Amino acid sequence: MKNKMKISFIIVNYNTRHCLEKCIISLLNNVKNAKFEIIVVNNEEKEISDIIKDANVIPGLCVIEINENVGFGRACNVGAKKATGEILCFLNPDAEVISKNINKIIEEIDNDSSVGVIGPRIMEKSGAVQPWSAGRELTFVDLMRNNLGFPKSKKIWECDEKQHVDWVTGAALFSRKETFHEIEGFDENFFLYFEDIDLCKRVRVSGKKVVHFPHFQIIHAGGESMSSEKKQKEYYYASQDYYFKKHFGTPTSFLVKVCRLVYTKAQHIANKAKQLLR
Repeated sequence: MKNKMKISFIIVNYNTRHCLEKCIISLLNNVKNAKFEIIVVNNEEKEISDIIKDANVIPGLCVIEINENVGFGRACNVGAKKATGEILCFLNPDAEVISKNINKIIEEIDNDSSVGVIGPRIMEKSGAVQPWSAGRELTFVDLMRNNLGFPKSKKIWECDEKQHVDWVTGAALFSRKETFHEIEGFDENFFLYFEDIDLCKRVRVSGKKVVHFPHFQIIHAGGESMSSEKKQKEYYYASQDYYFKKHFGTPTSFLVKVCRLVYTKAQHIANKAKQLLR
């Protein structure tokens, strides 16, 4: 039992080979108290195996070459099927582990069978807590509050104590493997964005808890894989629409689209007015 794999770190690469090595090195330097493996799923057309091998000869490293951008959730599911660890950690390649107390995450999962998912504290390079790294149930009303600048979830991601939450970000998400497979992993209809919120919702529906654990910390750059802001918005809004349709029905999803259009128009008019007043 001592040689049993404890954690499988699953990293999806797409246009992030420039920061992938730092991510892997952060694991090797800071995860000392558990047997772990690293699974890199490559969504790029160009193979990445040779680059990783040139950088370091890493024991326990597995590279899966999909060589097609199949989306974040689907790539994570591919990695999870290969994983042998009792705990899965989905980690963005532009993230770096800075805490050395991985045993605390393990204890939270091992000592409480009701815990299905744990999200660590996500920090920016400046040292500030990264917004939107954990939160409460996302409803239409909360979406409107967020757009108006009054998010209820702010108290959660800024809190220094462990607490039960409704969702944590997929930038660094620990899951009991058994729970992950029981709910059939990430919904692959989400190409990018909202797949983490959806996963956490289904974990809670299954009877397990989602925990925000600020005592383990990760630095996350964010947005490293995106070269086009327009494309990023397209992915985000498509996933947002699907999320609300899936969990709240077509009428609510339609209402979200209408409010988004009104909000975008209002922003455009406001920007035009500012230019005229200059």
